[in-house]
Amino acid sequence: MSHYKPTRLMGWLFTGSLLYLPTQCVGAQEIEKISVTGTRLKRSIQSDSPIPIASIDAKVLSTIGANDVRDLIETLPFNAGAQNNSDNLTQNFTVGTSNINLRGLGVSSTLVLLNGRRQVVSAVVTDQGASFVDTASLIPTLAIQRVEILKDGASAIYGSDAVAGVVNFISRDDLNGSEVQYEYRKRMSDGSQDETKVDFVFGSDTGSSGHVLVAASYLERSSLVLSEVDWVQPAFSSFGNPGSFVVPSLANDDNPDGLTVADPNCVQNGGSVSEGSNGNSFCLFDFAPQITAVPNEDRLQLYMRTKWGWNDDTELWFEAGFADNDVSREVSPSFPVLNAPSVLSSHPNNIYDEDIFFRGRPFGVGKPTEINFYSHQTTRVAFGIDGAIGTDKFWQVSYVNAKNEAFLNPKDVIADNFQFALFGFGGINCRQDLGVVAGAGECLYFNPFDPQASANEQLRSYIIGDYIGNVESETQVVEGVIAFDELIEMEAGFAAMAFGMQYRKESIRSVYDALTQQDRFAFLIGNQNVEGDRDVKAVFTELRLPIFEQLELGLALRYEDYGDLGGDTTDPKVSLLWHASSNLSVRGSYSTSFRAPSVHQLKGVQTNFANITDPRDGSTTFGGNRTVGDPDLVPETSTALNIGGTFSANQFDMDIDYWRFSFEEVLTRESHQAVVNAFADDPERVIRTSAGTISIVNTRFINAEAIDTSGIDFNIIYQWDTRFGRLTPQFSGSYILEYDLTDNTGVVNDGLGRLNRNTVGNPTPKLKGSFGINWQFEAHSANVFFRHVASYENDVTLEKISSFNTLDLQYEIDLGEAIKVGVNTNITVGVVNVTDKAPPFVDIAGSYDPRTGDPRGRRAYIKLKVEF
Repeated sequence: MSHYKPTRLMGWLFTGSLLYLPTQCVGAQEIEKISVTGTRLKRSIQSDSPIPIASIDAKVLSTIGANDVRDLIETLPFNAGAQNNSDNLTQNFTVGTSNINLRGLGVSSTLVLLNGRRQVVSAVVTDQGASFVDTASLIPTLAIQRVEILKDGASAIYGSDAVAGVVNFISRDDLNGSEVQYEYRKRMSDGSQDETKVDFVFGSDTGSSGHVLVAASYLERSSLVLSEVDWVQPAFSSFGNPGSFVVPSLANDDNPDGLTVADPNCVQNGGSVSEGSNGNSFCLFDFAPQITAVPNEDRLQLYMRTKWGWNDDTELWFEAGFADNDVSREVSPSFPVLNAPSVLSSHPNNIYDEDIFFRGRPFGVGKPTEINFYSHQTTRVAFGIDGAIGTDKFWQVSYVNAKNEAFLNPKDVIADNFQFALFGFGGINCRQDLGVVAGAGECLYFNPFDPQASANEQLRSYIIGDYIGNVESETQVVEGVIAFDELIEMEAGFAAMAFGMQYRKESIRSVYDALTQQDRFAFLIGNQNVEGDRDVKAVFTELRLPIFEQLELGLALRYEDYGDLGGDTTDPKVSLLWHASSNLSVRGSYSTSFRAPSVHQLKGVQTNFANITDPRDGSTTFGGNRTVGDPDLVPETSTALNIGGTFSANQFDMDIDYWRFSFEEVLTRESHQAVVNAFADDPERVIRTSAGTISIVNTRFINAEAIDTSGIDFNIIYQWDTRFGRLTPQFSGSYILEYDLTDNTGVVNDGLGRLNRNTVGNPTPKLKGSFGINWQFEAHSANVFFRHVASYENDVTLEKISSFNTLDLQYEIDLGEAIKVGVNTNITVGVVNVTDKAPPFVDIAGSYDPRTGDPRGRRAYIKLKVEF
């Protein structure tokens, strides 16, 4: 890596290239060529690139008040729709993970690297079946030197998953000494959510050409449940306790299976009555207060990297990482029972004179929340050799082996046990032998007509069971690259070329307990064991041609073969860089990209729940959505175009880029609602209970839709030196011009400025940006950030979602060695969201959009860092 130092402050978030100019190097020190994300060829300066790169150094992570990578992702204006909030309904098994979603093109469409090399995808997938790299498990914060973000397609360089861009985390390699950082952060609004984080890093040169880096981080975070906030609105479920009953004798033409009636004591026992269509009535349960916005987390990260110079031309390196995150989350006292169990006329508390069906949950109003547990663990080992032949030839060989494992332990109602309890044969010690009398001895009745019945609580451990899953994902990568910096001498300079080969092995494995495999749960249904793998082979090349002294042409080509599981593809990339003057450079790139279906989408099985409207009677209920992989899926393809420029003069820098992506054959899953609408009476696609309610919808992963999106990124920064220090204002953002979504019938929907709740798209406000001012004077510095997310529309209710504007403040003082000789001390205090701005209201469960809004409110923090 480069050892030159720019003389101007560059510790800010840039949406274009960092403007490091050769004239800014210290003294006459020679500029060392470095590796930059987005190319296999080394460059003299990072800004000398025809592709749009944002580079965020370690200082920025502190300056913007980020506690972890998730906070950094939230500030990126070109990120849209990342799933980093703990939303109970749309982010289930992924709780405790974080991801990035460049351009709103899907969390699977951004390739995440560590020191330029691939990472294993998380063992858990999103509710939409998308695989992603868990950025929360990569590397301790203090070990990060910088994060480089390539914002255009890069499949020609890196292969699959780089369709929307690349995020490359680069570790420190120049630290000599130790650093310890302690941070305490507390929510200053309603509620008691807080977090404590301790980071440690040690670095040292070993000999004349080696270096070792060791880092550790521990985070303890407490939960925030929506019952603690004052902005949450009720979210009603028609499956409650008190519940409702389907009475067959009241059947009519509109309700052939029976009329649904609310519990007569619904209101007295804490519920609320809703009159539905066709004469039905429901006792509603408000589950919004039990939604967890921030889960309890205990996260440990360990990282080590060492390099050693074998000789003057050869360097060996090794790195290892480990991350463990234990997560718990509060949920409703019990989940709904979707299979509509029977209550016999013989039940001693049955107020009807016939057999009926129960529509509800065993525990609801006034009962304590249930706790679900999850654990995510990542281990990674990588090693390689970097070498040089002379001064113009470079080669690399590397191997990566990484595994992500997740333990899933939500709790749910065991459907048949609950049914037995309604029949009077409930209880762990109840033996249903011939002659045993219902409700006698150790056999108990569950009373659905009285939420406070003592027998109900006695039956909790019999009714509620553990859904247990052990899932894992593993990746192995072998790669070799050789680069020629002086391939052919041309009139304007030397042409450069790189050539490489890569082999990847990707596998998934899911093992569930017997209850889960047998689909015995009343809400989560269950899941099936899955095992699958595939081999991927690739060759690639890159060429850089100096056409004129000021004009450079770049060409890249990659062939990737997935065998029988995904086919093969060839993707080119063309780029141009024109130095129009000493102050202005213009860049442009065009490429085709692809994303092969994941192993999960090819071979996996996924069951989660969804809101389903039944076309038979218009009622909306929760139901299971089981999606099955399809080995005949093909890669989604795209084209990416970027045209931009960089202008720098005196103390003023500006970057601007126009970008456009066009996706086809987008990998997604069938809409469960579309399947129900089309196949309401097909028992293979829509599975119903004996009461006629929908239990499971069977869907598939498909190639179906298209996305066309374009926009403009901009970044302006000015440095102003005064008697009282340096002021550095900055304005940056991303303005979306187009976000068109084409469904599998050819209908084009305008998703720009919309929530895109029922489409393949993501929430897409037209503008995301920030304005900040940094002040530095001697040992003091302060930062003010104003962040803006434009208003957008709920495309389901057609209601406006207000803009989200927050203000952050930070002050930092460098005490030097004032406390102890030989130990440098730095103290930082700050407040995030000073005005305690609540996330804009959205008419969905939880009252906010978890992929755009932030529910955490005002947070104050203090950070102590010592260097020795």
